[in-house]
Amino acid sequence: MSGTTAQDGAWKSREQAEESRYVNDKEKAQLEAIRQELQQNQESAKKQQSHDFEGGFGGQEDLEDRYATTSGEH
Repeated sequence: MSGTTAQDGAWKSREQAEESRYVNDKEKAQLEAIRQELQQNQESAKKQQSHDFEGGFGGQEDLEDRYATTSGEH
């Protein structure tokens, strides 16, 4: 009598529903992990951006002065 359980329609529906629920829960967990990682990356990027730049001419103030003195005009 082996194989009769797999042919039972109610059992098959229940098993498929359980499998579908398991896959759905696993996908939700993966998506949540991705969201958290993206949020952490965005927060660290904001911290870096606030300290990563210099004022003025993008840090090239010295070059401008050097070229002005080289040509004799200051």
